[in-house]
Amino acid sequence: MLVVAGSRVCYRTVGQGIFHCERCGGDRPYRQRAGRRWAHVLGIPVLALGATGEHLRCEVCRTCYRVDLLAVPTAEQMQVALLAGTRASVLALLRAGCAVSRTARSRAVDAIRNAGAAEFDEAGLATALADPGAGIGLRPAMEALTIQLEGHAREWFLASVVHVGLADGHLGAAERAVAEAIARHLGMSDVQGRAVIAVAEEAAQAG
Repeated sequence: MLVVAGSRVCYRTVGQGIFHCERCGGDRPYRQRAGRRWAHVLGIPVLALGATGEHLRCEVCRTCYRVDLLAVPTAEQMQVALLAGTRASVLALLRAGCAVSRTARSRAVDAIRNAGAAEFDEAGLATALADPGAGIGLRPAMEALTIQLEGHAREWFLASVVHVGLADGHLGAAERAVAEAIARHLGMSDVQGRAVIAVAEEAAQAG
């Protein structure tokens, strides 16, 4: 049967970029599309009936999602945040007093390398320590990382940073204050942060 009149939704692209596609399980290109329903006669749109909203469409699997999914960080964004957070936190800890320790400096280099800067070395560390204004500050770095970490991951991150400060076997007062500040920036209560630090200290003593 020939359909003479009816309605259909037409879409136009209003944005594009990279997002985390849940169906593909990774970072994929997307188009953000806005829909509008049109009355049509013989297949020709003749009257706009109203907007139908916006959605994201994966350009690989064609799955459509709510625009809210853009709040989920991509793998690349997570890597950038992890590196920035690791760099800012270990540098803050070193500046608080343990920069004189060769072991602490070595652990700091390893931490930054493991976070994604494979070429980072002692020379890069010395340059970073000499320029406190370089890079992102501790608080914004931690806050950007926090939204991407679950509770246990935040505790693991704090413990790994404290491990740098424990290179000489203990945390000085200034180092402990930095570690507690990192815990707060990670969204932990004072009690939780101190508990994680204490566990890290016990593990270092047992090792």
